[in-house]
Amino acid sequence: MEAAPVRSQSCGCFVRTTPAQLCEQIKAFYELRSACPALRLTIPDDLAERHLGFSTSEPDSAFHCSVPLLAYRRGCLPDFTASLHRFALDGANARANIRPQYLADLRETWVLEPDEVSRFRKVRNYLSRLAELDFARTLEADKWQVANLEMYGGQFDVEGLSDSGTAAVFEIKFLAEREVLFELNRASFSNPTAGSMGMYSPIDYLLFRLYEAARQLEGAHVKRIAVAIVSDYDVSYKIPLSEKWIDWTSPAFLKRDPEILNFLAAQYVKSPGLDSELKTFITGLSEIWILRYQGSFQLQREHRIQLS
Repeated sequence: MEAAPVRSQSCGCFVRTTPAQLCEQIKAFYELRSACPALRLTIPDDLAERHLGFSTSEPDSAFHCSVPLLAYRRGCLPDFTASLHRFALDGANARANIRPQYLADLRETWVLEPDEVSRFRKVRNYLSRLAELDFARTLEADKWQVANLEMYGGQFDVEGLSDSGTAAVFEIKFLAEREVLFELNRASFSNPTAGSMGMYSPIDYLLFRLYEAARQLEGAHVKRIAVAIVSDYDVSYKIPLSEKWIDWTSPAFLKRDPEILNFLAAQYVKSPGLDSELKTFITGLSEIWILRYQGSFQLQREHRIQLS
């Protein structure tokens, strides 16, 4: 892939300070939207009026907020737009080689969904696309050369070449905040008084998502690296991963909580041999990386698990 274009610091997204009042922040943000091609890509003109309507309406029970607007309010808008400028734009326009569906996924249409549950369902896909690009930017910062992206029609999320000449393909699974609760305990997700979730469920869910990534990497003849980007690392994953609850030489679900058992029961219907497939596909990987967002939109790797 060609060298990164230089992003002019005169672009409107290069701002770290914001007005004090929310109404002034919203007004200033939507003025910046018209000045920044990255913001116009994710909030295009045909979406802007309805998007503004969402931002000025009463918050829902989950206090959902536009991702770029929240980045602006927190003073990290340049961090949000950096990956879009790097990989999605050619000057002021979207790159011609972006897959149409990927371009559509980068539009922040999730804010138009009618309720909290449907917004969460849609925002996961939007955030996952952003995470893929943030991961590619992180690789470049670590002296990897990004050779191709799924965004450009590649077979895998990211294809790269390390500074030592090692070729690798990456499949990225982004686990949004509250995703495990959403997938495993819908009652608690929509009603906090409906119950809680066991402490072992998140690591089993993570293991399942890594298995999905490993399946997608099957057939690649270079290093195969499954990547999980988790947003609640300290709460759900730090202890299980640091204390090695999973034996990565023979990975298996812990199956200690009722909600994960219910989730897995549905997976066994589709794949009766899931337990053996889990071990086969995961141990067939070269590595597993676990990352989290540190601060704003900067990724930090917490674990690098060497396999085959």
